[in-house]
Amino acid sequence: MGRTILITGCSSGIGRACALGLKERGWKVFATARTAEDIEELKSLGLTSLHLDYADEESVKLCADEVLMRTGGKLDALFNNGAYGQPGAVEDLTREVLRAQFEANLFGWHDLTRRLIPAMRVNGGGRIVQNSSVLGFVAMKWRGAYNASKFALEGLSDTLRLELRPFNIHVSIIEPGP
Repeated sequence: MGRTILITGCSSGIGRACALGLKERGWKVFATARTAEDIEELKSLGLTSLHLDYADEESVKLCADEVLMRTGGKLDALFNNGAYGQPGAVEDLTREVLRAQFEANLFGWHDLTRRLIPAMRVNGGGRIVQNSSVLGFVAMKWRGAYNASKFALEGLSDTLRLELRPFNIHVSIIEPGP
């Protein structure tokens, strides 16, 4: 098997474009989506597609286990990309809404990443790419929950980069925006 990557949030946008582009370049791409319809569409494009819902801990575990099983424990790269934005004024955000934003945009990413790091370490290295946002370092009004989740992701990713450097595991952050 050639180089392998798990890309999350491939139903559209950056995730889908990266999955198709890397597949064309010979990578074995595991492309995730949340809905059965999107999973089937990705499969029709020739991608190995798996279910992943960052907000569901069991889904995260099953996805990580499936990828490692299919690759014999070898994963070259992880691209954490799937996320969503909850609009609204900060004062209007309930605890549940804020918690849901962090589950999808931070806690699920962390859980998936920590489950895959040991395989990268055993295999002598790897790459983790985190799709953050310009809103991870510059806030925008009415986007408080999203801003906060991306600010937290930036801090967690910077720390992870420092901790994993000795193991030849490289952590990168991309920050797309308007």
